[in-house]
Amino acid sequence: EIYQCDWSSDVCSSDLDESLTGLQASIGYGGSADGAPDLISEMRTIRSLLKKLTDRSAAARERAEGALARGVAADTVQEKLSQAEVLDILQVALTNDRVDLYLQPIVTLPQRKIVSYECYGRIRTEEGQVLLPEQYHGVAAREGLLPTIDNLMLFRCVQSVRRAWKEKLDVGFFCNLSREALLDADFFPQFVDFLGRNKELAESLVFELSQDDADDLRLTDALAQVRRLGFSFSLDNVVRVTNDAPDRARRGFRHIKIEAAALLEQPSQMPTGIHVADWSERLKRAGIELIATKVEEESQVLALMELNVTLAQGYLLGEPRPLREAV
Repeated sequence: EIYQCDWSSDVCSSDLDESLTGLQASIGYGGSADGAPDLISEMRTIRSLLKKLTDRSAAARERAEGALARGVAADTVQEKLSQAEVLDILQVALTNDRVDLYLQPIVTLPQRKIVSYECYGRIRTEEGQVLLPEQYHGVAAREGLLPTIDNLMLFRCVQSVRRAWKEKLDVGFFCNLSREALLDADFFPQFVDFLGRNKELAESLVFELSQDDADDLRLTDALAQVRRLGFSFSLDNVVRVTNDAPDRARRGFRHIKIEAAALLEQPSQMPTGIHVADWSERLKRAGIELIATKVEEESQVLALMELNVTLAQGYLLGEPRPLREAV
């Protein structure tokens, strides 16, 4: 006889216990002499664990939904802005030091221990609203402002690293670098000079580039100079999955980020021709860690763990927050 009920509640508890008593008697299962639990006790324990898991998943889902909602909350510029309006906001913000650093945690699975933070730039308007990178990046690139913004972000990231050292926090920081900054004749020499005088930062500071920027042949020499100073890179916005892990590692890449949804969509049919779990292991052997991004559901965490993915970030695991609140 099959009984169906909600295991996370006690609605069918008495009926189930009565049925289990009969089942236990019919199969002669009554616990062992050394005090091992009987069938009813074991099933009650399982039911209790399932209820805890259900409650935890619901709470995590609510946190993720709340975080996602806050990501497009009233403090973010909602109206459609013209390029001229965006440029005006950028220029005023740069003049008045209203470029803020936001940090989003990167955590281990399943422990969810914070091991690093990704650093994001946010432009604050005169009214106190926030302009996101996707809202200003195009205009900033066209007007040659990205090197200035990257320079400010680097300064803030270095401050964060030194603050973490002072507070004895064992965390790293991922600082985004744009193609425009690395190709800028004024910014890049000063950037390399600064890194050369502060090589100790390489212990905690990782430079993040999009896949398109990392594969731009014009940046080959610039990235090699940074790597020779002991710094490493993270490959972000990966849309072309390849089998070039050893080559990436030789070029200084120690992390690769891919959206969780892309990893979970068809894990056994990746463009590489191998399963995600096997690909992740190959990356590790080459010295590269795979990081799943945009993790927004508890079910994704369990699925990622089954795929041998041990690092992740996303609104479920922690939303981007201002520096003063994040660390």
